[in-house]
Amino acid sequence: MGIRATRAIAACAAAAMLLLAGCADDEDSTPAPSGPQATQTSRAPFTPPPGTPKRGTQSGLAWDSGVFHNEAHLTQEFAQLRGRPVDVIGIAPTRDTWKDLLDSWWLTDNTIPPGYRGTLNVALPLFPEDGSMERAASGADDAKWEQMGRLIASKYPTAYVRPGWEMNIENWPWRVTEDNVEQYKTAFRHASTALKKGGPQLRIVFNPNEGKGNSLADATKAYPGDDVVDIIGIDAYDWSPPYDDERAWHKHRTQPGGWDFWGDFARSRGKMFAVPEWGVIAGSPDSGGDNPEFINRVMGWMNENADIMAFDTYFDEREDYCRCSLVQNPQARQAYLTQLENWAAK
Repeated sequence: MGIRATRAIAACAAAAMLLLAGCADDEDSTPAPSGPQATQTSRAPFTPPPGTPKRGTQSGLAWDSGVFHNEAHLTQEFAQLRGRPVDVIGIAPTRDTWKDLLDSWWLTDNTIPPGYRGTLNVALPLFPEDGSMERAASGADDAKWEQMGRLIASKYPTAYVRPGWEMNIENWPWRVTEDNVEQYKTAFRHASTALKKGGPQLRIVFNPNEGKGNSLADATKAYPGDDVVDIIGIDAYDWSPPYDDERAWHKHRTQPGGWDFWGDFARSRGKMFAVPEWGVIAGSPDSGGDNPEFINRVMGWMNENADIMAFDTYFDEREDYCRCSLVQNPQARQAYLTQLENWAAK
């Protein structure tokens, strides 16, 4: 594995590690977000927006389903483990500078399996490590974003792109606070507009972390507008608290910023929904370990909401900080395979 691939995997690792910092468990001190509350029993069936590409073309499932990996052979192993091709591969380019971001190593056969016919879920910083929110909001990076749009669209014209993901986590450079929320929205709008100029069919994802963030409790305040967002999604891991009993699942499902909240927020905006990163996280002492109940509940929720699901990508990281891989968690793996059959049968 080359140094650039190593650095990119480290970037993915940082994403999950920062989720640790972003999890919070104190609901009482935070006002409820301003979006819609769960209406699970009364909602009308969702109709995808006109022109939505067909989903699940590789897997045969109801939506695009896949895995987050920066190495082609691990993506192939995941497909073999589940007995179905992946529709979408999650990937994170190296993000030190715009030069690093625009290096196309992450679109090569070392990262994407040869002959792959699906699409990508691309995590992009709102600005590189040598940039700033101020610069991004000024529009000074627009030409770079347009170049990035052309680069992605040259091979994956309908890829899912997540600029400034998990903005409600405090340790990200592009974190959103009450003080800079308008600046974040402006920077996102610049990024989305320029990406679409380079790749008109790219699908832009607004992607907070599940639950209450510790930089911005109400992530709906960071929503940049329906005209620059195609899909709304959340990242979710098995902690804060672990999804190991019905009470914990009820919290994750119904709390402000929880699964039902964001699902209904997407419906209210006429948007489809995604889970760009999710998984057990046995490497954390605060998790449920090899927890099949997390898999059962999350996959069950996605199946219940198949009408709005655009894509999911399981975060199959094997490093010790995470130990999220289904290869390392046999109970979670069996639950995943069982639930996958439920998806296929629907």
